[in-house]
Amino acid sequence: MGVPDQDRKLLAGWADRVIGYQDSDHAEAAADTSGLSALGRAAVAVRPRPEDLIRPDGRPVNPRSRAALADMFAYAHGLARRPAPGSVLARMVDGGLTEQEFETTFFLFAVAGNETLRNGVPGGLHTLLAHPEEYRRLRADPSRTPAVVEEMLRYWPPVIDFRRTVTHDVELGGQRLRRGDKVVVYHAAANRDPAVFADPDRFDPDRFDPGRSGSGRSGHEHVSFGDGPHFCLGAQLARVQMRAMVREVATGLPELEPAGEPVRLVSNFQNGLKSLPVRVR
Repeated sequence: MGVPDQDRKLLAGWADRVIGYQDSDHAEAAADTSGLSALGRAAVAVRPRPEDLIRPDGRPVNPRSRAALADMFAYAHGLARRPAPGSVLARMVDGGLTEQEFETTFFLFAVAGNETLRNGVPGGLHTLLAHPEEYRRLRADPSRTPAVVEEMLRYWPPVIDFRRTVTHDVELGGQRLRRGDKVVVYHAAANRDPAVFADPDRFDPDRFDPGRSGSGRSGHEHVSFGDGPHFCLGAQLARVQMRAMVREVATGLPELEPAGEPVRLVSNFQNGLKSLPVRVR
């Protein structure tokens, strides 16, 4: 994206605010301006104050709205005025996007491009350490890494649910849906559907074929990356990153064990951990 190194912490901060708005550790976190570029400091200067995010009727402003993320969008436009050659942002600027399309795409790269993996990796590691027999099997045979990662994604989907808007009247599962209705898809439930996955509450990497991404031996796939036209654009990159992390944990580190209870992110959207204490055995 061409974001200067010293400004990268801004991306993590925006992701915390968007995804962790229900968690006081993230929703109220103060912006750290030390070491930022001039562009970064200018963006932080227009960050909305808490009192600016309360409507006249006392209800909070949507934390994912343009008003709540004025600093992120100010930064995006500032960066677009001098994009790094060859960066994704430069291609976006040259791609003829409307202002709304540009801002939405920057939002997706800045938030969805890091928060899901940031929750999927510790969640997967927590799951692995909670199943020491599978952890030992992986250490003995690192070639099982792809299958272990797919089962991690099924067992601990980083995204718990997604809401969609019905575009036309339709009947689904015996329920009549009207255009404009809201439908919530629960990835966590679909991934443990007993009609699809045998013994769904058991962590079992053997249910996935290590040679095919996302493909279960039964022919079914988990839905942690969505499905159809909304399938995650970053799925393959996320798999590469998770596999690298898991393989390094299995082969490059001493044996680990839990060292206390993990601290969960307060969210009904992201299945996240804020800390995961471990010790070397």
